[in-house]
Amino acid sequence: MPQKKKKKARAARDPRSYWKQALDLNVMRRLPFWLLAVLTLMIAYRAPYGRRPAEFDWDISWESIEWSLYKPLHIVTCALLMVLGIVAYKWKHWWLAALLTMLIGLGWEIAQTTVAGHNPRLADLVPDFLGVVLGWLIVEGLRHAMKPDDYIFG
Repeated sequence: MPQKKKKKARAARDPRSYWKQALDLNVMRRLPFWLLAVLTLMIAYRAPYGRRPAEFDWDISWESIEWSLYKPLHIVTCALLMVLGIVAYKWKHWWLAALLTMLIGLGWEIAQTTVAGHNPRLADLVPDFLGVVLGWLIVEGLRHAMKPDDYIFG
């Protein structure tokens, strides 16, 4: 004789109103990160001088990396995204913030493939990585500066 399946108990409905649920702390922590990410992707996709056929530079020579390192906007923006990502996903998920920041950097390069006057290249991910490391160091420094015993990276 087949047994009857037990029905799963439904989770209790959240008694808060929908707008209070939408303004939950986790949502408010993640909102600045994702707003900045979308804004920067829209800026990368903007084409004030028109469009051109899609083109992507796959060169990873030392010369192209050195050329890419002179892009402070990439470094600063990725550092800011990394700091906001760590605030959004908390310190124990810093690797997720780093991964998302690097994916956003890759998204910038993909968005620029048809923009006239921009040269999307794989080597531009190097300053993005430096920005991620800089953002991590900023957060790590702040974490240790706020501790009463003030240890350094230990």
